Amino acid sequence: MKIWIDLDHTPHVPLFRPVIEELHRRGIETVVTARDLAQTLALLEMWKIPHAKIGRHGGSSKVGKVLNLFERSSQLMAHVWNQKIDLAVSHGSRTQLTACKLLRIPSVLMLDYEYTESKIFNTLCTWLLMPEYIPEERLEKSGFSLKKLRRYSGFKEELYLPYFKPDLSFRAELGVPKDKTLVTIRPSAMYANYHDPLSEQILLKVIERTLETPDAWPLIVCRIEKDREFIRNRFGDRVNFLEKAVDGLQLIWNSDVLLSGGGTMNREAGLLGVPVYSIFTGRKPYLDEYLAEQGRLTFIDTLEKVALIEIKARVRSSEFRVRNPDLTKEVVDILCSLKR
Repeated sequence: MKIWIDLDHTPHVPLFRPVIEELHRRGIETVVTARDLAQTLALLEMWKIPHAKIGRHGGSSKVGKVLNLFERSSQLMAHVWNQKIDLAVSHGSRTQLTACKLLRIPSVLMLDYEYTESKIFNTLCTWLLMPEYIPEERLEKSGFSLKKLRRYSGFKEELYLPYFKPDLSFRAELGVPKDKTLVTIRPSAMYANYHDPLSEQILLKVIERTLETPDAWPLIVCRIEKDREFIRNRFGDRVNFLEKAVDGLQLIWNSDVLLSGGGTMNREAGLLGVPVYSIFTGRKPYLDEYLAEQGRLTFIDTLEKVALIEIKARVRSSEFRVRNPDLTKEVVDILCSLKR
């Protein structure tokens, strides 16, 4: 059996890393393709995962996205044309799904955000693989086909959390002063289909709030260069930018607080027990609402709520207890059961 995995954004690298390792342990060959976006390629190189660099992001305009869809899909088709792929897997890769539809390759689409483009995904994918927590009623209302649905028992972030071992020397490597409170800030995806301009206003106010807090050391984790330019034009040298690809879990664990518009980082922090505030202003994912109900995540979705943010130092432990250690094997079992 040969499985093709397409990684089109940074969070997909840690997500599929344990899946790839488990597939290899079972003697299953993998083909990995990756889009040049944010830290995707850098993480693959850091973890020495063999891959083919194919395509880039299409930009923020609808025309650019459509043109890029066809361009990258064609590039992917050319790459896997003679490779006898049995199954394709991604976490939301529209270009892989398009290539698979045209090449008649069975595809598994992993998702954990129910308010994405359900019609496109329903049409293109063979199976949908989602966390069991998201209620069927919400998926149906969002337009997803329950006939294609398969479930796994956890958050996608729990696939790789068992591999996490805290490294308390990490802050020193980043140059964070010992007496400072590390506030990690992740802007919302300004180029995404679901982007809401209110997120930018909240982001600026959040940074201002951090700069006004004594001993706070803001570290901005940008997605693309335009994010950096947007923030630098407003704050100049008063903030710090993450300059290289790092282990995201180490960054979160060593932070005192996370302020983020990124769903994956928010859920990682919530599951790790790190104080996290979501500045994402789009339609809220059920999984984020679930964590909020448990007191593990707080929504900052209006400018007024920025005042609710608590910025203070926390005690960091050198140990982390895994809650769902067998999830990777469960997901790979599911993938291996899906055949032509």
